Amino acid sequence: MHDVSKASTRRVGWIDAARALGACAIVLLHVLVSTNIAFELGSGREVAYAIAGIVASRWVVPAFFLISGVLFLDQGRQMDRHRVMAHVGRMLMTIATFGSVFALMQEVWVRMGEGMPINAGILLVVLVDVLTMRTWDHLWFIYALAGVYLLVPALRWVGSRFGARGHQLLTLVLFMLVLVVPTLRGGFVFAGPISSFLWNVAVGCTCFCVGGCLREWHLNPAWAAIGIGSALIMVMVSVAGLGAGVGDRGFIFLQGSCFACLYAVFVLLLLRYAVGEDALAEDGIAYALAKDSFGIYLIHPLYIHLAMMVVSPAMMVPVIYEASLGVGTLVASWVTTRLLRLLPFFDRLL
Repeated sequence: MHDVSKASTRRVGWIDAARALGACAIVLLHVLVSTNIAFELGSGREVAYAIAGIVASRWVVPAFFLISGVLFLDQGRQMDRHRVMAHVGRMLMTIATFGSVFALMQEVWVRMGEGMPINAGILLVVLVDVLTMRTWDHLWFIYALAGVYLLVPALRWVGSRFGARGHQLLTLVLFMLVLVVPTLRGGFVFAGPISSFLWNVAVGCTCFCVGGCLREWHLNPAWAAIGIGSALIMVMVSVAGLGAGVGDRGFIFLQGSCFACLYAVFVLLLLRYAVGEDALAEDGIAYALAKDSFGIYLIHPLYIHLAMMVVSPAMMVPVIYEASLGVGTLVASWVTTRLLRLLPFFDRLL
């Protein structure tokens, strides 16, 4: 997202296109997920949501890690410890600001619902929530990204010391141990927030390393078969789980899935083939969305929750409801990001 673009002054067209498309896809994904969790929609709509979510959006989170790997692991880019720590600091400041605000909103909402008093003591609870990663769910990515950034010097050292083959061997080992084996075993079981954090860092690091290989790969029939095949596997397993009454089988398409990672590689290769390396037009919507994609990611769940408090999808026409909520959320998040960037602190953060 925004963070990695500051690793270099030169913007890359296909990477910005991926950020822009990713911002739209992540909003759609959370519209579908939030609606499905909050309302009883019926089995037909649940299956449709699963298929749409996988095909349109489940490539996004692995792709964000992949893009970071493309940029940060490029040995031609300057990336010393000072620059790395600046990126880590930006993620920590994001957690301290947005994480605290979201945690405060969450605690206030819970206390109001339970008739509990709201006093200064809630600030200590919010601090504990942020430190234990119990703020809004989508911020797991920010926590994990901070952890992955800390590993960048070691990952770059492998590339500089052992070359492309050394990096590829490390990537293959991580891919098999972190993504393939757990996916085939039905996912990783978390024992608490710390194990969840460490696992997400491992997943992010693996996708990061795959991204470091991306410049050597090109769109071809083999990658098309791998990408489309991965999407089909995710859809079939998820739909079969819903049909059997055991749920959507999230392990097959969430960020720790080897199939989601492979699908993301295919989508990015497709974008690179279609868009190319040249920078996007600065007066275009895609360029603007790319620049604000980080803010959109952070802010969009707020507007989804607010909209669902006002309007029930049961009152709306399917497809029109999802499209209108998605577009409305995207625009509102985009405008909010632009307004926040008028402030010096948030301009550096977003």
